[in-house]
Amino acid sequence: MLNYTPKKKLPVEDFLSKQGRFKHLFKPGNEHLIEEFQAEVDRRWEDLLSRCE
Repeated sequence: MLNYTPKKKLPVEDFLSKQGRFKHLFKPGNEHLIEEFQAEVDRRWEDLLSRCE
């Protein structure tokens, strides 16, 4: 059972950018890492939603 479904999903970039320990991910050439992280989060979210149906 899923207790909370957000109305708007925030990009993982918003979460990471606010934490200094992840600033290396925002250097030129590392854009693909954030895209991979977002894809994984989206995949896991869809998996969770399908399990809760």
